[in-house]
Amino acid sequence: MDVQEILTYVIGSLLLLVPVTSDLKPPIQEVVVEAEKRVILDERDVACLSKNIYFEARGEDTEGQIAVAHVTLNRVEHKKFPNTICEVVHQAKVWDGHPVRYQCQFSWYCDGKSDEIHDWRSYHAITEVARMVLLGYIEDNTDGSTFYHANYVKPHWSNHMAVAVIHDKHIFYRMR
Repeated sequence: MDVQEILTYVIGSLLLLVPVTSDLKPPIQEVVVEAEKRVILDERDVACLSKNIYFEARGEDTEGQIAVAHVTLNRVEHKKFPNTICEVVHQAKVWDGHPVRYQCQFSWYCDGKSDEIHDWRSYHAITEVARMVLLGYIEDNTDGSTFYHANYVKPHWSNHMAVAVIHDKHIFYRMR
């Protein structure tokens, strides 16, 4: 017999001396496993959100772009707004089938200017931000805001809101 066989024999013999009782239970180990979340993105939602970020915050830093994305999504979740991204982005007073100029929730949509993308490099980067927000990889940095405006204007509705955060040139609000 070699040393390995002797040790196996001795350990096995010792185990036979240990009394077996019915209350021996294997240790319970609590394991928390986060299931992988599968999200299917609707490309229309990605396009609407990307366009909204592009026209509202193209010149802002990434944090400002993320904030605009979250305001859009916060509106989708709020009962006072439409329940899809595209409906939120295109929400406007309409006359004769067309949005009334300057009567939209997001000013770019009815400001009378072209809604064509001209800076495709920025748009592609913004689309990646939109996707990351939609997939839930980027947390809301607006503290639940549903409104915002540039810091160089003072809309009448801002008097009825609570300032949540300020990002770059935009002030973000929550409903009181």
